[in-house]
Amino acid sequence: MNRLHFQVSQKSIAEQAGVSQSTVSLVLSGRRVNSDETSQRVLEAAERLRYRPNLLVRGIQTGKTRMIGVMMPPFDFYWSEVLYGIHDVLTAADHVPITLWTVHIGAKPRRREGPGEELQQIHRLLDRRVDGVILWPPFAELFREHIHEFSSRNLPVVTIDHQLPAEYNADYVGSDEAEGGRMVAEHLYAQGHRRMGHVAAASVASWALARRSAFENAVREMPGASCVTMEVPPGETGLAIEPARAMLSLPDRPTAIFAASDLYAKQVYQAAKELNLKIPDDLNVVGFSDDDFACEMSPPLTSVRQPAYQIGRRAAEVLLGRSMGRIRDRGRHEELPVSLIVRESSQRMGPQH
Repeated sequence: MNRLHFQVSQKSIAEQAGVSQSTVSLVLSGRRVNSDETSQRVLEAAERLRYRPNLLVRGIQTGKTRMIGVMMPPFDFYWSEVLYGIHDVLTAADHVPITLWTVHIGAKPRRREGPGEELQQIHRLLDRRVDGVILWPPFAELFREHIHEFSSRNLPVVTIDHQLPAEYNADYVGSDEAEGGRMVAEHLYAQGHRRMGHVAAASVASWALARRSAFENAVREMPGASCVTMEVPPGETGLAIEPARAMLSLPDRPTAIFAASDLYAKQVYQAAKELNLKIPDDLNVVGFSDDDFACEMSPPLTSVRQPAYQIGRRAAEVLLGRSMGRIRDRGRHEELPVSLIVRESSQRMGPQH
């Protein structure tokens, strides 16, 4: 019975309502007909028959499937919030996200798969005639050599947190990374710190470079202040533990560390514990993202809050605007403001430091 209802045609509705099939088509597409009473009869007949439109056919007719490729896994709290934002905008606009990725990454025991499926995943989206795609940083890099698969078909691409070179004509939405880096430097300097450290993310992503350069440049301009930076190799977030240990083992170690992410900050906490350094008494720590666990760390972590949900929403809005022809300028770059959430992990240093 359900199969029969699913296959209800506009011809069946026309017979029930006593009108022509062309009239049914007009009513169901939202266009006006001569009589309100006729429209009502058509709608009531469609409801009785449990009619659902065939969006595949509509997609063929209009050239728009109202499906959007979203290539990002729910890696952590930040990216989950981004996905919520994308989902809410797309579904409110009667679009459907198709979410997929090539590698499962994150804390063990999550499954990891080898790379090499980028082109196959792109083809899965293209074969379903998506109207555009939203990428996250690793995918923006992984897919760089395949972006022409989208651009040659005039499909819009929006990246989040990592900006592709101008020749790709991709739009970008992210945080104001530079402002965040400056905020951290100014906060730690005001707290009395002069020897600062930065556990930096691998410089393959533009967000990592922006945070690092802004922090280092701000420290460089502060009288009496210095900064030592150690970069975490690409891969699992747990790889930050070695740079953190090395930094905290220096003869003239920093009194404050800016971790490029809250996940890195957790590794700094671990390294400090191993070396019998107390936070915040012996060491101040500031993270970036303000993940859900930041306020639950011991002590609670000072962090730069990124508007993850709003970033997801804006990325979807830009993608829809591009797909529907409302946005025509290429290579749009949008940064949303960040804020510093001060907690117990950073405090004013005493005279002994």
